[in-house]
Amino acid sequence: MSEDWNFYFCKVNSVVASVFLDLGLRNLIPDQGKPNLLWVWVYLKWPREDGLSASTEFDSLKAIEEKLTETMMERYDAVLSGRITTDGRREFYYYAPRSERLEVVIKDAMSQFREYEFDCGSKADPEWRQYLDVLYPSDEDRQRIENRKLLEVLEQKSDTLKTPRDVWHWIYFRTEADRKEFSGMVSPLEYRVQSQPQSDRSHFPFGLCIVRFQSINPTELDSAVIELLRLAKKHHGDYDGWETQVISE
Repeated sequence: MSEDWNFYFCKVNSVVASVFLDLGLRNLIPDQGKPNLLWVWVYLKWPREDGLSASTEFDSLKAIEEKLTETMMERYDAVLSGRITTDGRREFYYYAPRSERLEVVIKDAMSQFREYEFDCGSKADPEWRQYLDVLYPSDEDRQRIENRKLLEVLEQKSDTLKTPRDVWHWIYFRTEADRKEFSGMVSPLEYRVQSQPQSDRSHFPFGLCIVRFQSINPTELDSAVIELLRLAKKHHGDYDGWETQVISE
């Protein structure tokens, strides 16, 4: 249905997990024509100590995913919504119009990967809660994904990300008072107010652009942006992203 795939790391049941999903499905669901959740759990042969997959299994797991997805599409008109790698297994989640004879179908598909153990199952999920509540990232994880996308664009333009520079951030608020309070909170953090534009966003009409000279090292940038996102929420605001200049070396 979409090709906007990306990944993030989080904790699932207190265990580290890598989630890879089709973000583009978010605005297309729930798809009433695919009300059934079908899943396949494949157990890793050589998981890392943290339970994630090792590079030694990359080719095998890729082949398994391709075979499962091809089979699911042909037999059930299913769409792969995402996968979770955690605790020594890789979990694949599909949505489909039907799910009859799933165990037989998956057993046949996995017959060429006899060294791998697996489980499978299905349930009705017309609201796509597995996708929305488990696969889809939190606001903070989604922002980390957006940060990574922008940093990748900079790297593609020969930016090493090593040079500190001015970074502009946009936040929008419900009221002028919220915007003023937020400005007071970030001033001690060395942010300068660049502008206060009016927005055509009905729920967040009061815009604010702030700028700070800072590192764009991925870890430090994430920390700064998540701090602003949390402060914005405390003041009923909506953090809307950042931008900076390219510095190539």
